[in-house]
Amino acid sequence: MNTSKKILLTFALLGLFSFTFNNDPNTFLNKGLNSIAKEDYLQAISNFTMAISIQNDLAEAYYHRAVSKNLFGVKEGFHNSDFCLDFIDAMKYGYTPAVEKLYELGRSECFLLKSASLMPEKAFCIDISSQNIDLISNQFSEFSNLVSLNASNNNIQDLGTLYNSCPYIIALDLGDNNISYMSSDLSKLKYLYELNLSNNEIKNMPNEITELEAMAFLNLRGNQLTALPKGLGAMKSLKLLDLSLNKIEKLPKSISELENLETLVLSGNPIAKSEIKRLHTELPNTEIIFDVQ
Repeated sequence: MNTSKKILLTFALLGLFSFTFNNDPNTFLNKGLNSIAKEDYLQAISNFTMAISIQNDLAEAYYHRAVSKNLFGVKEGFHNSDFCLDFIDAMKYGYTPAVEKLYELGRSECFLLKSASLMPEKAFCIDISSQNIDLISNQFSEFSNLVSLNASNNNIQDLGTLYNSCPYIIALDLGDNNISYMSSDLSKLKYLYELNLSNNEIKNMPNEITELEAMAFLNLRGNQLTALPKGLGAMKSLKLLDLSLNKIEKLPKSISELENLETLVLSGNPIAKSEIKRLHTELPNTEIIFDVQ
């Protein structure tokens, strides 16, 4: 029996031995949190498993079980990306911190497409960059748990069925392709945390992009944009917005609502000094990078 199977069996046995007549999931959730504090990660996993067995949509239990599995692996000196499945369930059931944590931990093991096809359910990160690819193939329908895709430096023009096939993507790199149009279906990737569309031929971004409330990093550098959606201010999680080397003269008024925006890059756009002054006034805590004229 290999190491990962032994560990999973241990989780199951601990869960069985932890059973009591207490059917309150929050009791086990709190016990699990206490076990994490004591660095007893196996016991923590057991408690969170019990909480989930009582309430299978308890998002916080999935989140902390994923954290515990990762910490246990670090402690014991092995890596098992199965914790990604717990983070996905935590996201699915509405625990928003899971998006950032999955972005931090879930991209460490990235597969080429051929290798990913051997275990599609565990292909969390795939790299198809620099392979002269014209389109995202229907093969991606196999990778229902995909959270990160690097498809940069290809000849891709659209995303095909990716919007429907891979709903849990949090990091998508499409830089240096031939994309001129982004579908409104982009909003289906509702957990997107980082999107790179730099160096394409995009003239307009769909209004639906403003529905991506988890988005923290958006790179639109080197396109043909003249304007952005009016509802941009709805993207409250944005930390970095790179609009450099476009044709933008003015940004929407709602940009003042981006209270978490740390960096705004505007270099290489025909933006007037008066507009830059307005942006400095409305975004006092944002570093604004622009051409000095």
